[in-house]
Amino acid sequence: MHIAVVGLSHRTAPVEVREKLSIPEELVEKSFNTLKKIDQILEVSILSTCNRLEIYSLVKDPQSGIEAIKSFLLEFSGLEDEILSPHLFNFIQEKAVSHVMRVSAGLDSLVLGEGQILSQVKKNGPPWSRPPKSRTYFK
Repeated sequence: MHIAVVGLSHRTAPVEVREKLSIPEELVEKSFNTLKKIDQILEVSILSTCNRLEIYSLVKDPQSGIEAIKSFLLEFSGLEDEILSPHLFNFIQEKAVSHVMRVSAGLDSLVLGEGQILSQVKKNGPPWSRPPKSRTYFK
């Protein structure tokens, strides 16, 4: 089992690309269900705000899991790989955990130290960041 995050933010993508990947509240559950059906993905969580889209996951194989999430993002956005891929980032294991800590602390926000992101991460952030009682395993 490997921790992975795939996403983009105001630091990596222009607003035109971020708009294509913004998942409205009414589509989060459908997107979540689509992702959890992917064999490589054991757990998944979606963090979608106006300045970022990040998909946190526990995957069987890091490369295969990341590629599966990228495929989902390409299909969801309707963007060509050449347009989307340069704006995506991905981290695994310790780097993924370090990234979510920076995001939670507001260190990766448009306004440095902005506090609203912490509540968004608590609500929709990575599955391993929530207490075991609230976690759900999908397989």
